[in-house]
Amino acid sequence: MQHSLSRLVAILHRNHAMYVNRVLKPWNITSGEVGFLMTLYQEEGRTQEQLSSILSIDKAAATRALTSLQDKGYIQRRVNEQDKRCKCIYLTQKAKELRQVITTQVRTWNSKAANLIGESTYDQLCLSLETILSNEKAE
Repeated sequence: MQHSLSRLVAILHRNHAMYVNRVLKPWNITSGEVGFLMTLYQEEGRTQEQLSSILSIDKAAATRALTSLQDKGYIQRRVNEQDKRCKCIYLTQKAKELRQVITTQVRTWNSKAANLIGESTYDQLCLSLETILSNEKAE
């Protein structure tokens, strides 16, 4: 029997999105927004284009997610001092205060998956998927 990687990844993605939507519902943060927060927790001051590229999300979807986060008071846009045409994205105090909660909730899902199949298998699976993705981007 041949397995369909794309089908399994799509189902896994939907399950993960439902989990994130459920656990972050008290803070009104959706699965489409959490990636932006997680990326900004690593480094603030990135442009919308940079975030879009890092997350492999089209610009329209990035605009919607960032506008929603701004409306909810989680991010703010500031004019880039080096290039006045660009706006950089920064976390608000509200978002910073939730960093531990959000990070823990997102990582819990990954930890459950790693525990289910074993840490080394989980790491190898992630490396294999990254290899496939980097090859697809190169083509």
